[in-house]
Amino acid sequence: MESVGVVGLGYVGLPLAVHAAEKGQRVVGVDIDETLVDMVNRRESPYVNDPRFNMALSAISSPALRATTHYQELKSVDAIIICVPTPTENNKPDISYVTQSAVQVGDQLRSGQLVSLESTVNPGVTRDHVLPILEQRSGLTAGHDFNLVHCPERIDPGNPRFFVGNLNRVVGGVTPGCTYRAVDFYTGIIDAEIIPLDSLEEAEFVKSWENSQRNIMIAMANGAAIICDALGMNIDNIQRGLQSKVDQFGLQLAKAGIGPGGHCIPEDIHYVIRKAREHDIDTRFLDDAADLNEKMPLYAVNRLSKMIKDAGDDQSKLRVALLGLSYKPSVADIRRSPSIEVGYHLMRRFGSIVLHDPFATMNTNTIKGADIALNLEDALAGSDALFIGTAHAEYIQKLTAGALKDLGIRYVLDGRNCLDQASILELGINYRGIGR
Repeated sequence: MESVGVVGLGYVGLPLAVHAAEKGQRVVGVDIDETLVDMVNRRESPYVNDPRFNMALSAISSPALRATTHYQELKSVDAIIICVPTPTENNKPDISYVTQSAVQVGDQLRSGQLVSLESTVNPGVTRDHVLPILEQRSGLTAGHDFNLVHCPERIDPGNPRFFVGNLNRVVGGVTPGCTYRAVDFYTGIIDAEIIPLDSLEEAEFVKSWENSQRNIMIAMANGAAIICDALGMNIDNIQRGLQSKVDQFGLQLAKAGIGPGGHCIPEDIHYVIRKAREHDIDTRFLDDAADLNEKMPLYAVNRLSKMIKDAGDDQSKLRVALLGLSYKPSVADIRRSPSIEVGYHLMRRFGSIVLHDPFATMNTNTIKGADIALNLEDALAGSDALFIGTAHAEYIQKLTAGALKDLGIRYVLDGRNCLDQASILELGINYRGIGR
């Protein structure tokens, strides 16, 4: 693909159009704002405080980038990217701009084109709203006559390091063919990783959830500030203390699993809750977060039970190996480990369970009634199912799909999402993780 049309020349669309032109694409930018269109064609930047972008815009030749108010010019391009705003009204998303753009694009759509919606939308909008408009207006079929994907925009205006051209992106399409054609296209214009997902909805959810997570993080900071006010502490000092650990440990996003363990994370939140309540501070947000994590062991065991029931087996006649009792990999500490709670639930449901952990010291009182294996091989021998409670390196290395198949393992509940799901399913072994 050598040409692209960008619909919506705002904070997302215009930088993307300029960058695509820098990468050798012939770019047509479409916007209903005639003043903005004229500015772009004169190479006048609307973003006076962005010198990097201003220099890039001024250096683009007229043939490489042309702005217009006429949607008809989209017929001549290979790819069409929709970057129109999706504001909210009384906290309700307004997708009217997306609708209007889909109608206009559909009227110009021709066979062979790629259409990518980058506007932030809720899961289902691209498939249930944009797709039928494009098909009805064009008479073409998505996934057959043209490619349709969602690739949520990512941009951080004013960031001297990251901009539209070097931020990782995700893509999900109507079909796998749509997805990978879009991956090829974006790889050609973005100097970062382009990550294919399994569906439009997953790509849509990535954007809404990454912003939701940021919203929650801000709420946590605000909540801490409120507590600091009540207790006479300084939030700046708290933040400085937190930053010292972030810098040293290089913390990353939390991962889904059976919940946190150890003597800090699952307990300290209750200290905060108790102290906040003494000052009549609403702690529902903290309560809900703690409650959800504490329910994850039961949630995971229920998933295992349902998987076995759906396969027509009786779990009360099966033997399950609980692998990993420590609360985190490569440690022996089992204090407040969610794996212990998992073990209690497994004991109530299965014919027998066997425990194994390469680091933790266990005895008959760890989980009463459970057998203890001294090595992984003994734990797996004779077991019908396995439950991963801790992502120890030994498990990740040794529990390959082939090894599980040879051992006769029929069910896997990966409580830490650390095993190779695809290869396990490919060999006909029932597998469930947390969120996958």
